[in-house]
Amino acid sequence: MRKLATEYAELAYIRKNVKKFNATQMAEAIGKSTETYLRSERGEREFTLSEAMRIAVFLEMPIDEVFPKIFKVNVA
Repeated sequence: MRKLATEYAELAYIRKNVKKFNATQMAEAIGKSTETYLRSERGEREFTLSEAMRIAVFLEMPIDEVFPKIFKVNVA
């Protein structure tokens, strides 16, 4: 099932505008090719939990701020 690109919109915004990293740098941080990383960012492929954790560490941000639509779940 293809995810909507908006699910990772915050990641794209943070990467491009806040932290000023390019896709190649992000791909290297998670050990994937640039194309694989971009496919994930566009929602064509899901990030693994391990990749999401590596991204958060690389960006020096809490994982729920990088991926708020995934990790901020209202269970009440």
